[in-house]
Amino acid sequence: MMKRLLLAAAVFAAALVGAQTAATAAGSVQVSGMYQVTEFGSFSCATNGSPFVLRCTTTGFVTQYSGSLTGSSVTNFEQIINCKTGRTHGHGTETFTGSVAGVGSGTLTWGIHFDSAFDCLTFAVTGFSGRGVLTAGTGALAGLNGSIEFGEDTYDGELH
Repeated sequence: MMKRLLLAAAVFAAALVGAQTAATAAGSVQVSGMYQVTEFGSFSCATNGSPFVLRCTTTGFVTQYSGSLTGSSVTNFEQIINCKTGRTHGHGTETFTGSVAGVGSGTLTWGIHFDSAFDCLTFAVTGFSGRGVLTAGTGALAGLNGSIEFGEDTYDGELH
């Protein structure tokens, strides 16, 4: 009888822990903070049918995150730069390695799309805005989904 009570208590405790884990995984986590580019990586550009339009590919673009996301990321992306209009837009894949406050550590990968003003004389970027949609995660971050909005040097998003 005592063994059955202990076994029942152990099963109940395991079920309770499993329910709490599922409830936490199903909840939303708001993330926000700052980021800073620490390495611009390698890039190459070619004209895109017009002397004013460039198609560029960048690999190894490194960013350091602080706030709810603590760690660094590596991004590979393509962009179109229009020197006549002073605008650029592009897309790529960013992989973050670090921790998410309240969730744990691992990696997150998101597809990112971005747009900004671009000065072709100085290569200065202003008015940057982007959106990343999570596509994969590892470690404690596996199974997360959601999106992150990016500004000049800030980010804000909701992960589930």
